[in-house]
Amino acid sequence: MKAAKEWKSLTQTQRRAWSAWAKNNPVLLADGTVRRVSGRKAMTRVLRNRALAGDAANPAVLPGEATWSDGGLSLRDAGPFTENAGFVGFRAEDNFGPGVKWLVWATRPLGAEEVNAHGWLRFIAVMTPGTLVMGDLTPSIGTAYAAVHGSWDGPGEGGEWPVDTFIWLRVHHYVEGQLSPGVMMQGRIQVEL
Repeated sequence: MKAAKEWKSLTQTQRRAWSAWAKNNPVLLADGTVRRVSGRKAMTRVLRNRALAGDAANPAVLPGEATWSDGGLSLRDAGPFTENAGFVGFRAEDNFGPGVKWLVWATRPLGAEEVNAHGWLRFIAVMTPGTLVMGDLTPSIGTAYAAVHGSWDGPGEGGEWPVDTFIWLRVHHYVEGQLSPGVMMQGRIQVEL
Protein backbone atom coordinates (compact mmCIF):
# COMPACT_ATOMS: atom_id res chain seq x y z
CA MET A 1 0.00 0.00 0.00
CA LYS A 2 2.96 2.32 0.55
CA ALA A 3 3.69 2.40 -3.21
CA ALA A 4 0.09 3.44 -3.89
CA LYS A 5 0.43 6.26 -1.37
CA GLU A 6 3.71 7.42 -2.92
CA TRP A 7 2.23 7.32 -6.42
CA LYS A 8 -0.80 9.32 -5.29
CA SER A 9 1.48 11.92 -3.70
CA LEU A 10 3.00 12.72 -7.09
CA THR A 11 1.68 15.45 -9.35
CA GLN A 12 0.22 14.55 -12.72
CA THR A 13 3.40 15.87 -14.37
CA GLN A 14 5.57 13.69 -12.14
CA ARG A 15 3.47 10.61 -12.93
CA ARG A 16 3.80 11.32 -16.66
CA ALA A 17 7.56 11.70 -16.20
CA TRP A 18 7.76 8.27 -14.51
CA SER A 19 5.64 6.75 -17.30
CA ALA A 20 7.93 8.25 -19.95
CA TRP A 21 11.02 7.08 -18.05
CA ALA A 22 9.60 3.55 -17.74
CA LYS A 23 9.09 3.28 -21.52
CA ASN A 24 12.85 3.58 -22.07
CA ASN A 25 14.30 1.94 -18.96
CA PRO A 26 13.75 -1.70 -18.02
CA VAL A 27 13.80 -2.52 -14.31
CA LEU A 28 14.71 -5.60 -12.30
CA LEU A 29 11.59 -7.39 -11.10
CA ALA A 30 11.24 -9.56 -8.00
CA ASP A 31 11.61 -12.75 -10.06
CA GLY A 32 15.00 -11.63 -11.39
CA THR A 33 13.83 -10.67 -14.87
CA VAL A 34 14.58 -7.25 -16.34
CA ARG A 35 11.85 -5.65 -18.44
CA ARG A 36 9.89 -2.49 -19.13
CA VAL A 37 6.88 -1.91 -16.87
CA SER A 38 4.37 0.82 -16.07
CA GLY A 39 5.51 4.11 -14.58
CA ARG A 40 4.06 3.20 -11.20
CA LYS A 41 5.79 -0.20 -11.14
CA ALA A 42 9.07 1.37 -12.28
CA MET A 43 8.87 3.94 -9.48
CA THR A 44 8.19 1.16 -6.96
CA ARG A 45 11.20 -0.88 -8.10
CA VAL A 46 13.52 2.16 -8.18
CA LEU A 47 12.46 3.18 -4.67
CA ARG A 48 13.01 -0.38 -3.46
CA ASN A 49 16.51 -0.41 -4.96
CA ARG A 50 17.30 2.94 -3.38
CA ALA A 51 16.18 1.64 0.00
CA LEU A 52 18.36 -1.48 -0.38
CA ALA A 53 21.34 0.71 -1.32
CA GLY A 54 20.76 3.08 1.61
CA ASP A 55 19.86 6.04 -0.61
CA ALA A 56 16.98 8.46 -0.12
CA ALA A 57 13.79 7.00 -1.57
CA ASN A 58 12.27 10.20 -2.93
CA PRO A 59 9.50 9.33 -5.45
CA ALA A 60 9.68 12.78 -7.04
CA VAL A 61 13.27 12.21 -8.25
CA LEU A 62 13.70 10.14 -11.40
CA PRO A 63 16.99 8.34 -12.03
CA GLY A 64 19.42 9.95 -14.44
CA GLU A 65 21.10 8.18 -17.32
CA ALA A 66 23.31 5.31 -16.20
CA THR A 67 26.53 3.91 -17.60
CA TRP A 68 26.90 0.29 -16.54
CA SER A 69 29.99 -1.56 -15.44
CA ASP A 70 28.71 -5.07 -16.10
CA GLY A 71 31.41 -7.67 -16.22
CA GLY A 72 33.55 -5.51 -13.98
CA LEU A 73 33.69 -8.14 -11.24
CA SER A 74 34.50 -11.84 -11.40
CA LEU A 75 35.16 -14.80 -9.12
CA ARG A 76 38.63 -15.35 -10.62
CA ASP A 77 40.82 -16.40 -7.68
CA ALA A 78 38.32 -14.68 -5.39
CA GLY A 79 36.27 -17.30 -3.65
CA PRO A 80 34.23 -18.54 -2.02
CA PHE A 81 36.91 -19.90 0.32
CA THR A 82 36.47 -21.50 3.74
CA GLU A 83 40.03 -21.10 5.10
CA ASN A 84 40.36 -19.09 8.35
CA ALA A 85 37.33 -16.79 8.67
CA GLY A 86 36.35 -17.56 5.08
CA PHE A 87 36.03 -15.21 2.13
CA VAL A 88 33.21 -14.45 -0.28
CA GLY A 89 34.15 -11.63 -2.62
CA PHE A 90 35.12 -10.66 -6.14
CA ARG A 91 38.08 -9.69 -8.28
CA ALA A 92 37.98 -6.33 -10.13
CA GLU A 93 38.20 -6.81 -13.88
CA ASP A 94 38.18 -3.05 -14.50
CA ASN A 95 39.17 0.11 -12.64
CA PHE A 96 36.53 1.70 -10.39
CA GLY A 97 36.55 4.97 -8.52
CA PRO A 98 35.07 5.49 -5.07
CA GLY A 99 31.29 5.40 -4.68
CA VAL A 100 30.54 2.61 -7.16
CA LYS A 101 27.91 0.26 -5.71
CA TRP A 102 26.88 -3.28 -6.50
CA LEU A 103 23.88 -5.13 -5.11
CA VAL A 104 24.60 -8.82 -4.54
CA TRP A 105 22.24 -11.80 -4.31
CA ALA A 106 23.52 -15.30 -3.50
CA THR A 107 22.34 -18.88 -3.02
CA ARG A 108 23.00 -21.21 -0.15
CA PRO A 109 25.64 -23.88 -0.94
CA LEU A 110 24.26 -26.01 -3.79
CA GLY A 111 25.35 -29.26 -5.39
CA ALA A 112 26.41 -29.47 -9.03
CA GLU A 113 23.09 -31.13 -9.90
CA GLU A 114 21.00 -28.05 -8.92
CA VAL A 115 19.08 -26.84 -11.98
CA ASN A 116 17.23 -23.89 -10.41
CA ALA A 117 19.90 -21.74 -8.78
CA HIS A 118 17.79 -18.63 -9.46
CA GLY A 119 15.12 -19.92 -7.10
CA TRP A 120 17.61 -19.94 -4.19
CA LEU A 121 18.91 -16.38 -4.65
CA ARG A 122 18.49 -14.08 -1.64
CA PHE A 123 19.63 -10.49 -1.26
CA ILE A 124 22.96 -10.45 0.57
CA ALA A 125 24.57 -7.02 0.53
CA VAL A 126 25.25 -3.66 -0.99
CA MET A 127 28.91 -3.61 -1.83
CA THR A 128 30.73 -0.27 -1.98
CA PRO A 129 34.35 -1.37 -2.07
CA GLY A 130 35.93 2.04 -2.71
CA THR A 131 38.59 2.53 -5.34
CA LEU A 132 39.50 -0.69 -7.15
CA VAL A 133 42.27 -1.19 -9.66
CA MET A 134 42.02 -4.07 -12.11
CA GLY A 135 43.05 -7.23 -10.27
CA ASP A 136 42.16 -5.99 -6.77
CA LEU A 137 39.99 -8.10 -4.47
CA THR A 138 36.86 -6.54 -3.03
CA PRO A 139 36.31 -6.77 0.71
CA SER A 140 34.62 -10.00 1.77
CA ILE A 141 30.84 -10.09 2.05
CA GLY A 142 31.11 -13.31 4.04
CA THR A 143 29.55 -11.85 7.19
CA ALA A 144 26.52 -10.62 5.23
CA TYR A 145 26.32 -13.97 3.43
CA ALA A 146 26.41 -15.90 6.72
CA ALA A 147 23.66 -13.68 8.17
CA VAL A 148 21.33 -14.80 5.36
CA HIS A 149 22.43 -18.36 4.51
CA GLY A 150 24.64 -19.44 7.39
CA SER A 151 28.10 -20.92 7.02
CA TRP A 152 29.38 -22.11 3.66
CA ASP A 153 31.88 -24.45 5.33
CA GLY A 154 31.60 -28.08 4.37
CA PRO A 155 31.55 -30.93 6.89
CA GLY A 156 35.27 -31.69 6.43
CA GLU A 157 37.88 -30.77 9.04
CA GLY A 158 39.10 -27.71 7.07
CA GLY A 159 35.66 -26.78 5.78
CA GLU A 160 35.97 -28.89 2.65
CA TRP A 161 33.00 -30.45 0.92
CA PRO A 162 33.10 -34.17 -0.06
CA VAL A 163 31.66 -33.31 -3.51
CA ASP A 164 31.83 -30.14 -5.59
CA THR A 165 29.54 -27.59 -3.96
CA PHE A 166 28.80 -24.13 -5.31
CA ILE A 167 27.47 -20.71 -4.39
CA TRP A 168 25.74 -18.82 -7.18
CA LEU A 169 25.99 -15.04 -7.02
CA ARG A 170 24.06 -12.45 -9.04
CA VAL A 171 25.65 -9.00 -9.12
CA HIS A 172 24.05 -5.78 -10.36
CA HIS A 173 25.80 -2.46 -10.80
CA TYR A 174 23.69 0.20 -9.01
CA VAL A 175 23.19 3.81 -10.14
CA GLU A 176 20.52 6.14 -8.66
CA GLY A 177 17.99 3.39 -8.02
CA GLN A 178 18.61 1.58 -11.29
CA LEU A 179 20.18 -1.86 -11.54
CA SER A 180 22.10 -3.12 -14.52
CA PRO A 181 21.18 -6.51 -15.93
CA GLY A 182 22.54 -9.07 -13.50
CA VAL A 183 25.71 -11.03 -13.97
CA MET A 184 25.38 -14.60 -12.66
CA MET A 185 28.51 -16.28 -11.37
CA GLN A 186 29.01 -19.80 -10.07
CA GLY A 187 31.71 -20.14 -7.45
CA ARG A 188 32.93 -23.59 -6.39
CA ILE A 189 33.52 -23.55 -2.63
CA GLN A 190 37.19 -24.21 -1.97
CA VAL A 191 39.24 -24.39 1.19
CA GLU A 192 41.97 -22.07 -0.14
CA LEU A 193 43.23 -20.49 -3.34
